[in-house]
Amino acid sequence: MPPDLPPQVAMMQMLGGLRVARLIYAAAELGIADLLADGSQTVEELAQATGTHAPSLYRLMRSLASVGIFAEYECHFSLTPLAEFLQSDSPDSVRAAVKFFGQDWHWNVWENLHYSVKTGEPAFEYLYKQGLFEFYQDPEVARVSSESKASISQRAAQSLLANYDFSLINKVVDIGIFASGSTVISLLQANPTMQGVLFDYPSAIAAATSVIESAKVADRCELIAGNCLDSVPSGGDAYILMFVVHNWDDNRAVQLLKNCREVMSADGRLLIVEMIMPLGNQPFVGKLIDLESLLTTPGGYERTEAQYRSLLASAGFQVTRIIPTQTANSIIEAVRA
Repeated sequence: MPPDLPPQVAMMQMLGGLRVARLIYAAAELGIADLLADGSQTVEELAQATGTHAPSLYRLMRSLASVGIFAEYECHFSLTPLAEFLQSDSPDSVRAAVKFFGQDWHWNVWENLHYSVKTGEPAFEYLYKQGLFEFYQDPEVARVSSESKASISQRAAQSLLANYDFSLINKVVDIGIFASGSTVISLLQANPTMQGVLFDYPSAIAAATSVIESAKVADRCELIAGNCLDSVPSGGDAYILMFVVHNWDDNRAVQLLKNCREVMSADGRLLIVEMIMPLGNQPFVGKLIDLESLLTTPGGYERTEAQYRSLLASAGFQVTRIIPTQTANSIIEAVRA
């Protein structure tokens, strides 16, 4: 946004973010980026391929091009660097995440942000009379969630590998909450002698089974279904909690961490991959993700470094180091205190 905009104009442009998000969702649903993979096309060609009304599709594409997603030249539309990430098979594709977060239930929850701000309770439970994790037990919901998390966690998993030495880890336990299995897959593919365990809710394990097999690591990866608040598998040299701890209030998070501590070896390591909230007013994506937690989870929130240290100490851990990554996430390494 240009820095010299009058404040009231800047505010109105911020309000337009809602429209831009819906434009991106429409493009993802229609698969426009996939259609442009081999080169530019006219809007008439795109309309025929998507079964849409050409003049209306043009208005959509024109608006997307105005914010750098697709480009129009001589009555043809083509991909831009931003639009490439809407392709289904693009590395670091965000199409699945866009489709997941663009679902009606998600927009309905955000429309009730004021409820959560007033009460401190998840708007999701207020609207749908069940918890988010109960909702995710539906196999189709679990599948869509896993596809979305795969697109989000793939880069996080690569940054974990790039910033942490796993050469002395023989067995890793990946504890997920309706995750995709992409973390343990990345670790096993990068470390051919490593053994792995994927532990998650039953519907998530069912959805991840074929993904693990397709990645050709099934012979080294054990799939175990369960609830991490009850117990976690034993026998790991390292326990990874990627985007897990922020889902819980302090009491539940401490219980989860204690479950890990009980089954860890004396020299085992706990690796938490999360956003660490900075102090001050600077922009940080975690501040918006934190509101997602407020709206959907039972007391979950994004924590500061001091809050993570306190949380881990309450569970009998000592933070040994915090490693920034190329993403917004950090790696918090902890051992038994």
